[in-house]
Amino acid sequence: MNKESLRIGYVPYSADLTHPDDRRRFPFYASQKGIRYSIADFNEEYDIVILPAPANLTGWWSYKSKHPETVFVFEMVDSLIHQKDLMNLLIKGWGRFFLGKESRPSFVHRNILIRWLKNADIVLCSNPVTVKEVSRWNKNVLFSLDYQEHEYPFLKRDYSINGKMKLFWEGQGLVLPQLLFYKNVFKRIRDFCELHIVTSETFPLYDPFYKVRTENFLKKFPIEAYYHKWNQKNNAALFSKFDCGIIPLDPRDKYKWHKPANKLIAFWFSGIPTLTSDTPAYREIGEKTTDDFLCKSEEEWVQKLESIYKMSADDRKHIAERNYAFVSKVFSNEEMDDHWNKIIKTAAEILERRSLG
Repeated sequence: MNKESLRIGYVPYSADLTHPDDRRRFPFYASQKGIRYSIADFNEEYDIVILPAPANLTGWWSYKSKHPETVFVFEMVDSLIHQKDLMNLLIKGWGRFFLGKESRPSFVHRNILIRWLKNADIVLCSNPVTVKEVSRWNKNVLFSLDYQEHEYPFLKRDYSINGKMKLFWEGQGLVLPQLLFYKNVFKRIRDFCELHIVTSETFPLYDPFYKVRTENFLKKFPIEAYYHKWNQKNNAALFSKFDCGIIPLDPRDKYKWHKPANKLIAFWFSGIPTLTSDTPAYREIGEKTTDDFLCKSEEEWVQKLESIYKMSADDRKHIAERNYAFVSKVFSNEEMDDHWNKIIKTAAEILERRSLG
């Protein structure tokens, strides 16, 4: 069965396909390869449905029971199974129903998530630890990261530092509170560093209904902190002005601790030397490179940031070029194509076996 004849339904992360996971995953692959697909509809029939974890899981479970021949590719790019806060899970199960995001309420939302992980024909995960854990439930778990090469061109040319070193963090605002775990690090480095945050103007702090302004939240940091509005068109040029990327994560938050390595890959494509927490995803990349960018303690964060600040512009440039060469080889668009070729090929093989009885 060839790709052209497949009826593929895609459940989007956002209706206009502007969400990062729409821009950097299947729709990008399909556009590059000329693969036809349609936005999935409960009233249509498909050979393959690509279903992300934030979708209407109860509604698509009902569809699956009525269309047992359809192959489901379940995409869990975040570490959702590591969320263990019962109150959050209870609120999420009922809250998604009342907000119209689910066809039926779930007493604990994690239960419907795990049901899909166990019963989907293929599961996509973006973290090596999550792949291992989900493999206990499902034999077809494939590793899949985002396409990033086209969104983060290497524009940085000047690696000199004038005044304080411009530290850089970019991402969804709801992850920003993770940085507060490192308040003491920021206090110790504020004499030679300043912090630049690229994200949305507001973000939900405790629940979807309570949002805070990012600029106000930055006042909590014991360091000069500046807010920059996230803008896809201007991001690449903006990133090139910063000196060092940081990706600090709170080890007490198992969900965030097991996030994929996409952010580091984006920073390296942008030509920015970067330090990260010692998470499983970043540790796996560290084992494949010669750079010592992992920070296991407050002391390591301070020492390594100070080292980057004091090294010559040429040394910072060499680090950036070495890291760029690495991601260009291992995480290029061509490499991501190979992943999706395998995903679609596996789905087509399952469909063919199913059709033969």
